[in-house]
Amino acid sequence: MVQLVQVLQRAMRLLSSFDHDHPEMGVAELARKLDLPKPTVYRILATLESGGFIQQKPNAKYHLGFRLAELGLLALQQISIRDEAMPFLRDLLEKCQETVDLAIFDAGEMVYLEVLESPQPVKIAARAGRRLPAHCTASGKAYLAFANGDDLEAVIAQGMESCTPNTICDQALLLEDLRLIRQRGYAVSVEEFELGIKAVAAPVMDSSGEVVAVIAIAGPAYRLPPDRVAELGEAVKRAAQELSEHLGANLARL
Repeated sequence: MVQLVQVLQRAMRLLSSFDHDHPEMGVAELARKLDLPKPTVYRILATLESGGFIQQKPNAKYHLGFRLAELGLLALQQISIRDEAMPFLRDLLEKCQETVDLAIFDAGEMVYLEVLESPQPVKIAARAGRRLPAHCTASGKAYLAFANGDDLEAVIAQGMESCTPNTICDQALLLEDLRLIRQRGYAVSVEEFELGIKAVAAPVMDSSGEVVAVIAIAGPAYRLPPDRVAELGEAVKRAAQELSEHLGANLARL
């Protein structure tokens, strides 16, 4: 049985104490609700406040902080993106007959939200929840090519590990590759993360032009000669653009 961390349990209980009827509370009120000593509640509040999860008002009462709002919106956005993307992913799978996936960027890596396996007997091993490096995957490069510069700088700063002889580990070469990706609208990985695997990917944008996810197609290298890679690249670009337009239209109706 997993041993739970008591202080984190207390912090979660404190955060959950706020609701529509109690949007702000002081230390004494929270201590009564949680049945905890005031000094303990104050230390938890101070810790949460340092991370932006709690904010104190001029009247000395506390309310939920903007960091919680950001995380909540991100969680909703990711769940929504996966649900909204499913028809586009299935359509792409039917058309290309290769593995299709949806990923997001997190801490220098791509996290796969959904993977639809190829119906062909020989297919790549992939699963939702897997994390792969951004610098040497089609999904990661598609994200880095269109995302803000801070994420790219962070990926470069943490070091670009060589996974295969084809991995781009030189900063100048990576920047040139990202320029070409922006030019054609999709990324290509030719056995850069794993030998024998090729992939293409394109970014999904929200209504403000921010990259919120990436759609990719991957398959065994022997089934993806250059002309097929170009064909799949255009297909994944169209799917990503259609999903981007779909997300923008849905947002406009809200």
